[in-house]
Order: sequence, then structure tokens, then C-alpha cells
Amino acid sequence: MNETCGTFFGIGVGPGPREYITVKSLNTLMKADKVLVPRASGSKSSVALACIKDIDIQQDAIEFLDYPMSNDENFLSSIYRDIAGRIIVDLKKKLNLVYITIGDPYIYSTYSYTVAALKELMPGISISTYPGISSFQALSAALDFPLGQGKEKILILPCPETPAELREEIERNESIVLMKIGDRFGWVRELLIEMDILKNCVLGKRIGLDNEILTRDLMSLSRDEKPGYLSVILIRKVLPHKRNGR
Repeated sequence: MNETCGTFFGIGVGPGPREYITVKSLNTLMKADKVLVPRASGSKSSVALACIKDIDIQQDAIEFLDYPMSNDENFLSSIYRDIAGRIIVDLKKKLNLVYITIGDPYIYSTYSYTVAALKELMPGISISTYPGISSFQALSAALDFPLGQGKEKILILPCPETPAELREEIERNESIVLMKIGDRFGWVRELLIEMDILKNCVLGKRIGLDNEILTRDLMSLSRDEKPGYLSVILIRKVLPHKRNGR
């Protein structure tokens, strides 16, 4: 731990609303010298910030970190190094920084890459990470939908590119958390119908945010509707069990 620098905190703010942030994370957030807010390059808004919009944060404490949507690994690495460099400048000023991220900091988040870049540039950096509620946990609770029972296997899966890949994963696991569905929703639903398990599934979109969708009826969505990036489907091969076996 470097006593001459500030501390870098990473907190998960959940999928929204503000009550989904843990007490520890809230206390840390309210004491921050600066709040680091990730957003997509070119965007004027941040989903993470929207999740805590009702929390009274000083506007002059907020600093946006812009991340490009790219598959170029070299380009992305340079972006993370640049962002890490900016963060280190503030840490050397003995500022305590809080990086907010939607859901949990270590589940499909840019946070993990940012931390890796920080550790590379500043070995011995003081980092504290506090977990958050993920969208699939919020969806499970909202619709009283058990994710796993007994010794069932649960797979957290970014949506594959083909129905064959998804079918194989479903056949190997009892429960699937299907994330990053995007424009694949049409064929995903057709596959679930074909496998006769659509009735065992639920869908959430923009959980806790404006235009939220929570449904057990995936057929109610338009065939052309694309749930988008901020959506998740919970898939079970069989309905949840009761202790009496019925």
C-alpha cells in the first residue's frame, strides 16, 4: 500500500434503482473526492450514473471516462493505459477516487481492464473493490425465479453467435443466465420454443431503469423487437422444484 497516494475504489451500483447499492459502497461513494463514471465514447450519458441518479453527488466531483466500442485489442489497450495514467495523476494528489460500474465490478465490466492497467503502471497501488448486484440477480428476485437449486449447474453466458452453440450449452447445464443478447433475440426465442422450454424462462430489460421490462411471457414481445444490450434471459430446462417433490 502506497501511503503517499490516495485510494482507488471500485463499486458496483447494481442495475438500478439506488437502493440496490450496498451500504459499504454508498458510504465510500459519499466520501469520494472524485467519482469516475464510465460511458461509451460519443455518449452524453452513463447507465452507471443513471443507476444512482437520486443520490446527492456533487456535480463537480464527477468525471466521465470515455471507452470506445472497438474490437481492436491494441487500440483498447492504449485507451486503458491512458485512462489509468489520468487516474494515477489524481491518486498522486492524494485524492480518493470511486469508480462506479453497473452491476458488479468483475462481471463483464470495463473495470477489470482498468484495474489491470493501473496495476501495470503503478505496482503497489491501493485498490478496494466492493461487489454489486447484477442484473440477473435482480431479475431472479423480481420474478421469484430460482436460479439454482440443490446441485444444479448455473452457467453465466454471453449470447453465442449461433443456435447450435446455445443449444449445446443449455443441454449441458440446468440453468443459464443469458446476457448480451442484442439482436439475437429472434432466433434465441425460436430455439427455446423448439426445445420446449420457453415456458421455463423469464426476461428482463433495463432492470430498475426507465422503460424497464420484466416478463415471464417471452411471446408477448414483438418478433422484431430487440431487447438490446441491457437485457438478460434466465433459462431453466425444468421448472423449479418444491421440497415435497411436486
